[in-house]
Amino acid sequence: MIYMIGPVSIDTQAYEVRRDGAPVGVEPQVFDLLVLLIENRDRIVTRDEIIERVWKGRIVSEAAISSRIKVARRVIGDDGTAQGLIKTIHRRGLRFVGEVLIDTESRSAAADAETVPAPTIGHRLLLGSDGASPSDLTLTTPSKETQLVNSDTASGLDLSLPNRPSLVVLPFAVLGGDEHGRVIADGLTLDIMTRLARTRWLFVISRGTAFMFRGTLQDTRSISQKLGVRYVVQGNVQFLGQRVRVNAALTDAISEREVWADHFDRGIDDIFAIQDDIANIIVGSVESEIEQSERQRALLKHPATLDAWSAYHRATWLMYQFTPGAYEEAERLFKLSAKLDPHAARVYAGLSFVHWQRAFLEISKDRESEVQRALEYAQQALSIDPREPQAHWALGRAYLLQRDFDLALEEIGLSIELSPSFALGHYSSAFAKLLSGDYAGSVGSVRTARRLSPYDIMSFAMIALEAFDAAVAGNNELAATLADRAARQPNAHYHILAIAAFCNSLAGRDAAARQYIDRLGKVHPGYRISDYFQAFPYREDTLKGRMRNELRRLGLPE
Repeated sequence: MIYMIGPVSIDTQAYEVRRDGAPVGVEPQVFDLLVLLIENRDRIVTRDEIIERVWKGRIVSEAAISSRIKVARRVIGDDGTAQGLIKTIHRRGLRFVGEVLIDTESRSAAADAETVPAPTIGHRLLLGSDGASPSDLTLTTPSKETQLVNSDTASGLDLSLPNRPSLVVLPFAVLGGDEHGRVIADGLTLDIMTRLARTRWLFVISRGTAFMFRGTLQDTRSISQKLGVRYVVQGNVQFLGQRVRVNAALTDAISEREVWADHFDRGIDDIFAIQDDIANIIVGSVESEIEQSERQRALLKHPATLDAWSAYHRATWLMYQFTPGAYEEAERLFKLSAKLDPHAARVYAGLSFVHWQRAFLEISKDRESEVQRALEYAQQALSIDPREPQAHWALGRAYLLQRDFDLALEEIGLSIELSPSFALGHYSSAFAKLLSGDYAGSVGSVRTARRLSPYDIMSFAMIALEAFDAAVAGNNELAATLADRAARQPNAHYHILAIAAFCNSLAGRDAAARQYIDRLGKVHPGYRISDYFQAFPYREDTLKGRMRNELRRLGLPE
């Protein structure tokens, strides 16, 4: 739902506030307060209700509440003196008294055709979450006139490619299904759209327009030209008795190249769980593949022609080379990107990660300074956009450097809450859980990360973490096999060799373990056990003692 208050729009699905079309950075509590007041504008909202809904019942000071009310008023152009939009009712609470228009994302063309191309209240209603059976919830297939997009409709619009990656999710087709199957396919399509729209760096075509292309026989290049997008996500759903198969693909329509494709087979036991599972995997894969594609495109650009987006992606590619020179150049490019687009929170999250890596890999002689700068840049990213998953992720990682595992898990958890398909967030959660002693939780999180992004640029770290989890569980053979695989990845950093040595030693593969120690000495001369524990400060002394004994036995100095 999009609420319009004068020039301000509040999008409850994208968690975004805009003024005159430009994004406005708003704290989560301010956003939730605005939505609470607007959705209950027919009555007074009490302070107790505000605390329950916005602060989840936590103890909060009057000053904190007053501060959020003041900011909420400022965001929509009101103030405490005028109270033209948010009125204080003495000793009772607040009431929203301004005019509110509801924009259902430009679905008027579909409404004129008496179709329902995109439900206004989400896919779960389509699937009968209100108790209605799926057969009670019907969707009318668009007529030929509706399906054939009239080029005159977009006459005069600038449909050139936006600066950021752009895509459309086409309605998933149904193979061998009935109206119930159509409802499920539409629900899956809408779920994917909604989750991708929450990815702040993507330009996603709205559902009202996307559903106008249902059943068309146009190729992806033609659709790309009509919508001004580079990427097209499409797929189909097939029902086979009590099983469902979903096929999905991501295409770069400009180059007419299929970037990614996969299929998923599931039993129809819990349709909501199936839908969540498949949507998460598709969104995670699409995000990862687009990121990789954008990096490759950025590397082909001449340095003198880099825009903010290209500079950012060239910098992220350099981040995973794990060399001092690469970090210097990455920092320069991130700063160039920040200069060209100072409101991009992801850029400051990237700068935080530069300093994080310098501290983690002990590239800088002043580790404490690197830790502090990692923290400051993460906080700056969060101040620009409190709903940017990478900002919370960067802050959580910075807390890890300070060995504050609880705060780290809280911030990383928020990044996942904002973007459930954020594979790097799930990996970082697994890492933090391992350090804090939650081994079972670590296993679940790292497996989710790998499933969401099977070919991630950080795969070496994900596999190494899974290897260590296996070692903790006593599955030494599996641990050694996984550690070997991690060490074989071309961009694995030197700490991975220490993990591989430890896992192979536990599995009784002494020769292999000593070979890893020899390699470690060559790629990072002077490496000591204390260097490892500086990067991996396990909370549990038993685990530290176990690893210290194995590495010491292999000849690594203390």
